Amino acid sequence: MTPILPGSTVGVLGSGQLGRLFAIAARRMGYRVHTFSPDDDTPTGQVSDREICAPYEDLDAVRAFARDVDVVTFEFENVPGETAKAAAEAAPVRPGGDVLHVVQNRIREKSFLSREGFPVVEFAPVTSAAELEAAVALIGAPAVLKTARSGYDGKGQAKLDRASDGLEAWDSFGRVESILERFVSFETEISVVVARALDGTVSDFGAIENEHRNHILD
Repeated sequence: MTPILPGSTVGVLGSGQLGRLFAIAARRMGYRVHTFSPDDDTPTGQVSDREICAPYEDLDAVRAFARDVDVVTFEFENVPGETAKAAAEAAPVRPGGDVLHVVQNRIREKSFLSREGFPVVEFAPVTSAAELEAAVALIGAPAVLKTARSGYDGKGQAKLDRASDGLEAWDSFGRVESILERFVSFETEISVVVARALDGTVSDFGAIENEHRNHILD
């Protein structure tokens, strides 16, 4: 694959605050940025060269968007898989749609990491009241119940201080597919961003400490 050098155009699926930070950094490096999402006048769109407003399900619009850029990436993980596939028909998509499929569901994500030998907290899927009861019996309390999809900034998460709190918490989610995880008392949270080129070269950007206020990354 030919390197995508400054002067090229990067397409971003999604238009939130992380996309805004991405677009600002990319433009400083000399890239053009186009963003695609169902909304207009978005945090990313305000600092992009072009903002496309269309539903993610409008696959013809997605293909047209991808034809106008040199590479497509994601601003967040909840872009539909079919959207990523449509974009890939017209431009390289990085990370690939298979990665997106894993990370947009916490059960798939935890299962993948566990299967590949990464240490993860004890967890159990919850798709029924019976599974919730079994998960609580296995993991105990305190624990954290999370929606399998779409939770962020503390949303879609509930700490269970007692085993009896489980059903009420799951009811508050609308009984959607969820995951129960053992609660971990931790000192701090860090992120490490790693990029791998197609030739296998790996670069990392060091460990970054995350600070939260009211469950939101500050």
